[in-house]
Amino acid sequence: MGALLRAFWGIIPATAIALPYAMLCWPLLTVRRRRRAGVSLARASATAGADVLIVTLGALVLILVTMPVGDSHSSTLDLMPGADLADAYADGGSLWQVLGNLFLLLPLAALVPLRVPRLRSVRRIALLALVLSVLVEATQFVLHNGRVTSTDDVLLNTLGAVLGAAATRLVWRRRDRPAPAIPEQVRRTACVAPIQLHSSRPAPSARYAGLSHPERR
Repeated sequence: MGALLRAFWGIIPATAIALPYAMLCWPLLTVRRRRRAGVSLARASATAGADVLIVTLGALVLILVTMPVGDSHSSTLDLMPGADLADAYADGGSLWQVLGNLFLLLPLAALVPLRVPRLRSVRRIALLALVLSVLVEATQFVLHNGRVTSTDDVLLNTLGAVLGAAATRLVWRRRDRPAPAIPEQVRRTACVAPIQLHSSRPAPSARYAGLSHPERR
């Protein structure tokens, strides 16, 4: 428990400060989106809640990875894969660090594909998480905030992002499914050619022309 508090102590007050602002922005963004986009209240509320949650989680992740740990002003570089995992499972090790790295990007990877259609792919999420994790570890090494820059952290962050994207894969696949096409209605007529009526009686003009013939006068 002490290792957990040392690693994540700063995220508790940051979360307590961020939650009221997030709860305030949610209804305001819902009303604004409903007026401008003209969507239903349920859809406006859902999209606004997802956007506010993504921004809040992103800010908390940024605070978490940049805050210093302890009183150390140096960084440790460990590029051997599996070394941190072995230390975590050894006697006196802490699994909280492993779980924290696993769940660091998982919520964001689960929510971002719902709002960004171009990222609705597990491979793209994995690649984006890998790049972001490398940037985070490099930033921690440059800041000298007492954290360990490790290859295992990058692998765990990427694995957590893949798990998060897979958890909501069915939802955004259903959104990508095209709507059924409405068949084009073809106007049909009773007949193609006009009906011609034949009569044995002569036309009125021909009958009157016969009456006016000089031989019949």
